[in-house]
Amino acid sequence: MTIKTKYFGEYEVDEKVVFNFENGLFGFENKGSFALIPFDAENEASFLCLQSVEDRELAFVVFNPYYIDHEFDPKPVGEDLKALGIDEKTSVSFVVITVLRDKFEDSTVNMKCPVMINNDTRNAKQIILSEDYPMRRRLVPAEKAG
Repeated sequence: MTIKTKYFGEYEVDEKVVFNFENGLFGFENKGSFALIPFDAENEASFLCLQSVEDRELAFVVFNPYYIDHEFDPKPVGEDLKALGIDEKTSVSFVVITVLRDKFEDSTVNMKCPVMINNDTRNAKQIILSEDYPMRRRLVPAEKAG
């Protein structure tokens, strides 16, 4: 399917990369379908674009949280698991929303409210973790930024 995107213009996406958010994302509850598009298809550690299928201007830069926190171990609550039909056999992935700043070293990711994806059904939900993860974790550690 062809969608209009913020960063890529008209873009052909495989329906396998379109995810359905029953309740949208926080602050955008009326937008339900998003495509996950890599900015660099050759680099699996690259940033991704979570692009609204319905609104070309609504796009988020997201990132795999495990690339910056190898110990990331979210424990979604039962209602989130139930909403997405997730059990011990379900293939699940997470992405975190990134805020890119003019000075890249000041960029952050929201580890507290990741997007959880049921890879089997292509349903997704932004969740709030009960664990003590930061809402604004620096993408580049302070000691490396200097």
